[in-house]
Amino acid sequence: MKTLLLVTVTEFFKQRAGMFFVLLALLFGFLSGAEHHAFAVFFLTASNGMLYLGAIWLAYSILCTQFLTKLWKNADYTFIYNTRLWPLPLRVLRFSLLAIGFLQPLIYYGVYLIAVAVQDKLLSGLLPIFPYYLLLIITIGMAAEWRIRNPQFFIEKSKKRFFKWPFKRFNSWTWWSLEWLFQEKGVTLLAGKIGAMLFTLGTLLYYSTDQYDLRLPAVGLSLAYLLNIGISFELYKWESETWLWGRSLPVSRWRRIRRIFLIHAIIIIPETLVSVRNGALSLFEIMQLYILGLSVLVTAHLFFYKKEGLLEECMQAFLFGFIGLTLLILYKIPVLIIAVMFIAFAFMAYPKWYRV
Repeated sequence: MKTLLLVTVTEFFKQRAGMFFVLLALLFGFLSGAEHHAFAVFFLTASNGMLYLGAIWLAYSILCTQFLTKLWKNADYTFIYNTRLWPLPLRVLRFSLLAIGFLQPLIYYGVYLIAVAVQDKLLSGLLPIFPYYLLLIITIGMAAEWRIRNPQFFIEKSKKRFFKWPFKRFNSWTWWSLEWLFQEKGVTLLAGKIGAMLFTLGTLLYYSTDQYDLRLPAVGLSLAYLLNIGISFELYKWESETWLWGRSLPVSRWRRIRRIFLIHAIIIIPETLVSVRNGALSLFEIMQLYILGLSVLVTAHLFFYKKEGLLEECMQAFLFGFIGLTLLILYKIPVLIIAVMFIAFAFMAYPKWYRV
């Protein structure tokens, strides 16, 4: 079952990572919390609200079934047809779990709808979503059952592109690293950004409920930026395991650490855009928190070089480091001074921790 989920559901989110990033940009970049709430209330109270929601969910499930039936036609997936040896009840159960894996975004939104319904006392409007879930699970499960009963194999050949970019592929380490993240680690990238953006949004919504100083968003957004540590670890593995020859190139230390700062500065842009769109903080405050988050994340990334990627040793240090950072913020030390301290520490530690 684990193999089935890895080669099918994980592959779906990896190949569709770009699509989900666009959706995240639309949902969190252009819609505020009040607008999200208004949409949820519309779905729960309007006469055709649940019909519109069902149509959107059905379109998503059709996308999933189309991907599933096409993917299992690939010659690399011939082992999938061994699932016909499973007893029918076991096959129904496991294909249902497979469908739930595909429907994770809809389940998360359903949880949000439940929270809004409980808060606004609109529980009666929730009833249709449970038949929707059942119908969508059956749809994807039946598509999987149909495919294994109608095997069809092909070997995909390279196709001529209808449109070619007018420029060559960029000769840039930063570009190659981001390209690798999207192509090979799309699920990690997507999960990391969803968590960081949601935590940023939650922090700023709480900040808007009363009069607080900059310490509250400084602690909350620092943790949100640190949630990108999984993506940062994948970058470390990319350089240490995949792109090994890059370490032997005659590149100065200054240029290498500048690359590290640049790629992490790009990675944390989505959370920063969420804070800009929310409007709870001024532009100068957002800039301070962005520099602080960047400096903390880069310092954490450099620590991977010191421990040679041993996560069990790194995570404890990150925990105590975040506690220390929280204490510095609570003692009203200016955010920019804390950020400069982390940047200076990163430049001093880099020659000692980075091993070619």
